Amino acid sequence: MAEKKKFEIQKPVMTGISYMIPMVVAGGILGALAKGFGGYTIGSLYDTTGWATPFSGMEPFTWQGFWWGVNMLGTYAMNFAVAVLTAGIAYAIAERPGIVPGFIIGYTSAMSKAGFLGGLLMGFVIGYFVLWMKTWKLPKWAVGLMPVFIIPVISTLVCGGVFLCFIVRPLASVMTAFEGWIVSLNGGSKAVIGAVIGACMGFDMGGVVNKTASMAANGLGADGVYGPMSAKIIGGMTPPCGVFIASLIAKKKFSQAERDTAITAFPMGLCFITEGVLPFAAADPLHFIPASMVGSGIAGAIAVGMGVESVAGHGGVFVFPMMTNPLWAVIALVVGSLVTGVIYAIIKKKPEEEEGAEEEIVDLDIDF
Repeated sequence: MAEKKKFEIQKPVMTGISYMIPMVVAGGILGALAKGFGGYTIGSLYDTTGWATPFSGMEPFTWQGFWWGVNMLGTYAMNFAVAVLTAGIAYAIAERPGIVPGFIIGYTSAMSKAGFLGGLLMGFVIGYFVLWMKTWKLPKWAVGLMPVFIIPVISTLVCGGVFLCFIVRPLASVMTAFEGWIVSLNGGSKAVIGAVIGACMGFDMGGVVNKTASMAANGLGADGVYGPMSAKIIGGMTPPCGVFIASLIAKKKFSQAERDTAITAFPMGLCFITEGVLPFAAADPLHFIPASMVGSGIAGAIAVGMGVESVAGHGGVFVFPMMTNPLWAVIALVVGSLVTGVIYAIIKKKPEEEEGAEEEIVDLDIDF
């Protein structure tokens, strides 16, 4: 009979984050290297629609072909980050049986653009559902089937059904209307639409709101309106740069692992990889997300308000020279990052059991 557990939030979240951080760092740095050495358009080097596999037509022994492959490695790693987070949370609650449904539904959350917030929520749903399943009394012949058949299949089906029915479709309807509202702002003040897009980029770091604002900016860019594209890029760069600044200003409020993560987030931010701050957003959403939204909103308002435009939809600092009014792009990024950094440094709480608790979480082992 499974041991009863009281409901807790911090330890499962921190466990999931401890597993997710290496995935985010590896994927982000690989993506940054690929764009740095191969160019900001490296991801669109090949048209893979006619290929048997995503890599069947690549040319790995050419400079561009090699860095295209590295960029794909980084892209896949970032796609799996939310899956690792969800599986880690479910594992912390229900142990090994929570890994499979957590990974499957977490990856689905990332692909459905529910992002890390959806994965975070489903980690708890899966964990406690599997924990309840472990209390089932079954015939002896079925006990051996529990870990390899009954739990993974039923938990994925039931929890996945909850995700598909009550999160994905309602969220999609809301976000479609939200995207239309953002596009409608284009007829008003430039600073306002820049602030809205920037704040959305800083809200869930690659999640559904972030992606909705990004699609709105892309849609306007397709119509020849390039100002919102700059807000998308700069607003997405601000959170990682801001958390790095916060870790310098309020060093004592950050554990050593958090300071290390902030250091790796900085180059990722410069390359427009907002996901570098997912560990902070997941572990401390009530403090980090408001600071991130304010800084990104200000950055977006300055950029669009001062006439910064970007034809490119990605690339971070590598596309700044191609922007209209690139100096104001730099100013917007610096100001927005400082605002995020200062606010977060002020409102962040120092962990009560800083190094000890973190070491306990990191040392959790999955024994296969």
